[in-house]
Amino acid sequence: MAEQTSIPNSPTHHEMTDHVRDYGRFTTMFKWGASISAIIGLAVLLIIG
Repeated sequence: MAEQTSIPNSPTHHEMTDHVRDYGRFTTMFKWGASISAIIGLAVLLIIG
């Protein structure tokens, strides 16, 4: 007989909602961080150049 392996339970709706909300926060933080880094980088280039 073949052994049955236990399959982990699928995530609940609440867990997926939390994950989607956290992902949204992460992408917002990433966009702001990239924008601020670009502005600082351009300012440094203007000061050096």
